[in-house]
Amino acid sequence: MNSLVQHFTGAQIPGLVTAAGKQASTRFWEFFVNQIRNVHTRWAYARATGEFLAWCEDHGVASIAEVQPLHVGTYIVKWTRAVGPLEPVS
Repeated sequence: MNSLVQHFTGAQIPGLVTAAGKQASTRFWEFFVNQIRNVHTRWAYARATGEFLAWCEDHGVASIAEVQPLHVGTYIVKWTRAVGPLEPVS
């Protein structure tokens, strides 16, 4: 199944998801494949999720169950500082 899913997403399962077990990995793929129809949006969300979870691992989060709103907020602040504020689209 993994090769079939990669055909749709072009991404690998993040380490924190893999470490949570087969059911978590299946649910991860199901979300991206079943819920996001646009291939470009799916790819962007999968990539962003992978980058966030890699950042979590790098900052000592040992399990996906340990991810808290504080992690998300801190990541967004750091990401926003790195790329600058987003301009609204007119």
